[in-house]
Amino acid sequence: MSLQTNLKGRLRNTSLPKSNGLMPVFEAVVNSIHSIEEKQNLNTDGNIILRIWRSPQVTLDVGAKVTSPIVGFTISDNGCGFDDANFISFETLDSDHKINKGCRGVGRLLWLKAFDRVDVISTFLNKVGEHQQRLFSFDDKLGVHNDKVDVSQNSETCTTINLNGFDDSYRKAVPTKTESIANQLLEHCLWYFVRTEGAPKIIIQDDEGSFNLDKVYDDHMHASAFHETIDIKDEPFELTHIKFRASVNKKHQLALCAGGRLVKEENIQGKLPGLYGKIADASGEFTYTCYVSSKYLDEHVRSERIGFDIAENFDGLFAATEISFKTIREAILERTKEYLLDVLEGNIAAGKQRVDDFIANKAPRYRPITGYVAEQALIVDPQISDRDLEQHLHAQWYEVERELLSEGRNIMQPAHEEHIEEYETRLQAYLQKAENLKKSDLANYVSHRKIIIDLLQNSIECLGNGKYVREDMIHELIMPMRKDSTEVF
Repeated sequence: MSLQTNLKGRLRNTSLPKSNGLMPVFEAVVNSIHSIEEKQNLNTDGNIILRIWRSPQVTLDVGAKVTSPIVGFTISDNGCGFDDANFISFETLDSDHKINKGCRGVGRLLWLKAFDRVDVISTFLNKVGEHQQRLFSFDDKLGVHNDKVDVSQNSETCTTINLNGFDDSYRKAVPTKTESIANQLLEHCLWYFVRTEGAPKIIIQDDEGSFNLDKVYDDHMHASAFHETIDIKDEPFELTHIKFRASVNKKHQLALCAGGRLVKEENIQGKLPGLYGKIADASGEFTYTCYVSSKYLDEHVRSERIGFDIAENFDGLFAATEISFKTIREAILERTKEYLLDVLEGNIAAGKQRVDDFIANKAPRYRPITGYVAEQALIVDPQISDRDLEQHLHAQWYEVERELLSEGRNIMQPAHEEHIEEYETRLQAYLQKAENLKKSDLANYVSHRKIIIDLLQNSIECLGNGKYVREDMIHELIMPMRKDSTEVF
């Protein structure tokens, strides 16, 4: 049975969010890396150049520096080229030609989601070892067309891919500065830099300058990467722990990869005690990222590589056997806690001290509840503001009060065959907790009374003749409060 493919229909069913408009460009760079690997010149003279093309832009302000809009990209490499096998694979949607490298055979569709036309010129070796040149174009109207193969004048294999006509809706949603594009490309291809085999030389350039990705990598790195493998429900996962310099605008995160590409980032800031905005070791401040790769992730990545077909969590029968994001996250965070142990311990101690100082000096009403709150709930970011810390402690106070109400209902119903000694112990614990919470309420009452009195006193000093509120009215409010509050003020 013969099946036909409607290219435009296939493109309609291919997802590429506007914010991922550079993904087609990055995928082309990854294809170049694979081509260089196939030629086996990765660590000798393998190189890739990503050229950014911008439209001419005239500005009336001579002194203003304006980044011109991007109209297209050119990706050049000295890999193996578009030989017959690679070209047939290119013409075959969902090809499994390089499935062992995590390729899904749909990357070329992403090109046409964000660009009007793709032009390719490539030198390759034919089956008898002769250099030949292949030219062809690719768009959503004619598909692959104008394919020509001639004798090449080049003595080395190479490929140049031109991505022309950058769609405005994608162009406006992505960074335009060359440095920003270089940083994002590094994140997308970071696995190739931290792995043992390394990456080819990659240069990003436009008319104003260029960036060597090796230097960008060195500038970003705070320390060398640490590799380890863990098993999650009998599936091996490779973890690469990385410390980035604090100057890089990043948050602590997990980076899930498939086929050597970055697919999903998840912010984990605050999800481990002590893992907050600023962490530092002996070499200075840094942000943490754990890159995660696995055959399991390769098998469950969506075809467009913008997400995974993995459930957030499983309940019931599947919870013990199926892998979910929650399972992956918890297993990795355990390893993160070990990797950053010394750093996190210092931050935890500072966070606890921040809470202790705030309660002692500004909010004594929360002291009675500290013995009933989980230790982890009293570990906060040392840089937290007084306002946010007040809200956090109030939430803990509310939770203790809710638990007390529940315990009060239970205390009226002794457990089945509960001994009198056990019941008395439970009763005394409940009464003590209630008493402590009452002290917290009293402290809260006194604190608010004092705030009100201070505000009213300030109002007296500010009021003048002709105001709506008379001074004698204010005095009438304050004096009874001062009289009633003598014993606590």
